[in-house]
Amino acid sequence: MQTTTSPGPARPSGAEAPGTAARTGLAEALTRTSAVHGYRDVLDALGSALDDAATGRGSAVVVRGEPGSGKSTLLRRAADAAVAEGWQVFQICGVPGAAPPFGALRSLAYPVLNACRDLPETLRSALLDTLAGAAGADDALLAYSGLRQLLLVVARRRPTLVIVDDFQWLDSGSAKALAYLAHRLTGSRLVLLAATGQDRPGPLDGNGTHELVLTGLDDRAAGLVLDDRHPDLAARTRAAITAAAQGNPLLLVDLPSALTAAQRRGEADLPDPLPVGAAVERSLGGPFRELPTDTRVMLSLLDTAQGVATRKDVLSAAATLGIDAAALVVAERAGLVTGDQVLRFRTPAHRCLAASTAPPPVRSLARSAWADYGYARLGGHEYGPDDAREPAAARESTARRLEALARSALRGGNWGTAYRALRHCGEMSSSPAHRADRYAEAGAAALRAGRSGEALALIRDLPAAQSTADTARTVELVRACAEFDTVCQVESSSVRLAGALRAARGDGAELRDAAALRLAESGSLRLSAEPARIAADWLRTHPDVGGEPLRIAVAAHLTPVTGAAEIRERLAAAVDAFHRAAADPSDPRELVWLADAALRIDEAGPAELLVTSALRRLDAGDRSRIRHCEALQADLMLTSGRWTDLREFAEPRRARARREGVGRHDIDVTARLLVVHACQGRHEEAETLLAEVHRWGIDHGSAHHVRLAAHARHLLALGRGDDTSSLPVSADLLTSAVARRAYVDTVRAALARGDDRAARALHRRAAAVRPADVSAETVTAVRHGAALLAAHEGAPDTDERFRHALDSAAASARPFDRARLALDYGRWLRRQRDTAAARTQLRAGQDVFARLGAAPWRDMALAELRAIGVSARDTDPEAVTTPGAAFLSAQERRIAKLAAQGLSNRQIADQLFISPRTVGSHLYKVYPRLGVSSRRELMGALRRSGESA
Repeated sequence: MQTTTSPGPARPSGAEAPGTAARTGLAEALTRTSAVHGYRDVLDALGSALDDAATGRGSAVVVRGEPGSGKSTLLRRAADAAVAEGWQVFQICGVPGAAPPFGALRSLAYPVLNACRDLPETLRSALLDTLAGAAGADDALLAYSGLRQLLLVVARRRPTLVIVDDFQWLDSGSAKALAYLAHRLTGSRLVLLAATGQDRPGPLDGNGTHELVLTGLDDRAAGLVLDDRHPDLAARTRAAITAAAQGNPLLLVDLPSALTAAQRRGEADLPDPLPVGAAVERSLGGPFRELPTDTRVMLSLLDTAQGVATRKDVLSAAATLGIDAAALVVAERAGLVTGDQVLRFRTPAHRCLAASTAPPPVRSLARSAWADYGYARLGGHEYGPDDAREPAAARESTARRLEALARSALRGGNWGTAYRALRHCGEMSSSPAHRADRYAEAGAAALRAGRSGEALALIRDLPAAQSTADTARTVELVRACAEFDTVCQVESSSVRLAGALRAARGDGAELRDAAALRLAESGSLRLSAEPARIAADWLRTHPDVGGEPLRIAVAAHLTPVTGAAEIRERLAAAVDAFHRAAADPSDPRELVWLADAALRIDEAGPAELLVTSALRRLDAGDRSRIRHCEALQADLMLTSGRWTDLREFAEPRRARARREGVGRHDIDVTARLLVVHACQGRHEEAETLLAEVHRWGIDHGSAHHVRLAAHARHLLALGRGDDTSSLPVSADLLTSAVARRAYVDTVRAALARGDDRAARALHRRAAAVRPADVSAETVTAVRHGAALLAAHEGAPDTDERFRHALDSAAASARPFDRARLALDYGRWLRRQRDTAAARTQLRAGQDVFARLGAAPWRDMALAELRAIGVSARDTDPEAVTTPGAAFLSAQERRIAKLAAQGLSNRQIADQLFISPRTVGSHLYKVYPRLGVSSRRELMGALRRSGESA
């Protein structure tokens, strides 16, 4: 049997498959006129099979896919196209449940027998006896042969298509007869087209049968389906439906129909899980409704835990109801849940169906059991069985249990559990005021758990009239923080955050922490210090709120340059405290804050450590902070020159953002990828990303991203050899990350357009902020700019300025910046006719550019080398070496040599009278500069660099 998976362009090897011939006739008609999105390859294959049969090359094609994947739609399209071309079409369909022998075959054979008298009498009699149930097993082959001969006679008159939908539900006799036919169609004008939901071998499998597997629509095709059928969906509603449907066309069409108009427009809370419509419940709900009650309770328990829970927790909660593990085994054998230690529904749609088909008493039992078990596990007393017989009393009892669970979870910092319990409690409340209070608390817990979208959906429509003053303030804090995380209209979010923070009274400290940090972040996006100043002032007047990590994070937004020295000292103390408290896990939220602060002052080593530690501690459902960590990881990869890793890292996250919506951390990952593509000369990819980043910055009011896109555009122009490209002079020079990274290019652009006065003014302003107090990277940039200015003016101290820049570059963690400095220095040396020195610098730069894949810059270095008569070396990135020890400071060189000799960090620290943490930080910077990733590689790297270990 031959298999093709769709969507996808792959074709199987082996015998010629449908669709391998040129697309003509029905193949062209099907792909041209069909409105079936995402299945072009399948339609092409079906049309080609029909075209082949028209010329005497009949075949059998099996379309295989899960329920709702579009099999029946594809069969209808093929039938319509065949009828339009004058084909004879027969259609039969399997039906679930017991069917009489050869029942399906009768609807195919009787009409043909009445119209055709050319069949030999022996075969006709055998076929009629078999259809009537009067033939024995020995006559079955004669009957199968009679059916084949009958259809071949019809097909000789005109091409014939036999369509069998839901083949898996056919009675055994009909299935065997059609399988006999499927394997004997060569040389005929007959096509058997069958659809089945089975993913295991069946009677149709074998030689001569072609299989087309429907694996679901990709994101683009799913979007087109939603555009066609539900064009009014809001972005977050589309994202939720796309995630739940996972490419299933029936779910994409049906799920929105079960939502209210306000929910479809994004103006009301979306249910969790999404409800299913009548079509899905009718087509896919049968297996759930047929489950034993205990198994349905087990599925409701898993649904109450938001679809993911440990096996132990599910079984323990079920045990409180007297349900044993056998009920779970039934669900596993039915393919509804998967997992060993951690259980989850096989797909999000299975969770939707489990919730939609569960009767209210089953859902109530599951919530009560989940609340009892969760409360007992968190240290509360155990409730007894719910003896309430009246529905209202049982409902009140369940609500009390959920409330107790939520309070216990809040005390223990189990934010996800608290969110789910409070939400369920609110849903069960009959009092509008009580419901508003519970939803406000649930929104705060969801925000703390990193589920900003769920928090916003929950509190978006709470009526102010139904809330107390305290609840209204909590709602406003949650709304301000959640809108910044999701919608992120920077200007309005900044105003709302400031207002909510000022109005806060005795509200939860967790919420006020969140609002203060987000307010500072909004200032960095606006390139304005005012929001961070408001946050810092508020923290100063509320010393009881927020810890040291929060204050460090806000300070890094407010004074990343002038306060860098103090921030670095406070950061080091916080990291030391983190190491000392390693046995007592730190709040992962604070680790993310510290990592962000470290990167803002160019402390890549501590940032890497903090991000790694945070990711180990973060809950898998904490989407907001996980994405923040991913943006920090992308920045670290860009900075350290791990550009191949960054490209591989970014693509799946960009695909996720396209499905779920692009947030500020998602666009940060895209922006880092944009810089890599710009530096590597990947013009087409870079232009696409540049448009995305620039548009996001414009749409969301983020001057930071607009400025970043402008710098990337300038890098693209430089890579094309256009040094006249303009780069706007930043009024906030060196106070934002983009301004610091673009400083050298800003000076270069001013000199290229002949604006020497602007270049000198830039240098004076940069020197005035005392770059030595900021970071080695900032010092290198300022000294590099000063050297370019001196070279342009022909100053006698130009060589000294370049050497000073090289000295500071040895401590920089940015290989691309170091290589550009070497290229500029080599160019100047060549013009001074110092060939030997120029060769050293140009080769160093060329090697780094080659390792980074920065082809335009490598070519510039090679052109300079050829200009001094040096032949081009092998420029394969795997064949070149890095500048090596020439880019290490004296201290780093000593540490590298001791580590290469096998000494531990503690032993090195004792010899050099420094701390082991300092040794680790130095080694983190040494590895990328030497092009190694472990201690074992240090010895060889030092020898290649001319150093003896």
